[in-house]
Amino acid sequence: MKIVIFMAILIVGVLLIPDSLVGHFIRVSGDGESAMDKYDFTLMLIKAAISAVVALAVVQILRRAR
Repeated sequence: MKIVIFMAILIVGVLLIPDSLVGHFIRVSGDGESAMDKYDFTLMLIKAAISAVVALAVVQILRRAR
């Protein structure tokens, strides 16, 4: 059950966090397509990390409530 909750929050978080919120703090150097690939990958990693932290916090809160 905890794994399902964790995965659900992780996926929803990655989808719902706006790119502009996270992308404002990212500086990627490069030229053309390679720079955009780095930007997209970095953006996805940051959004996944934020979502994972939130998901872990929710799972811990649920664990302590039971």
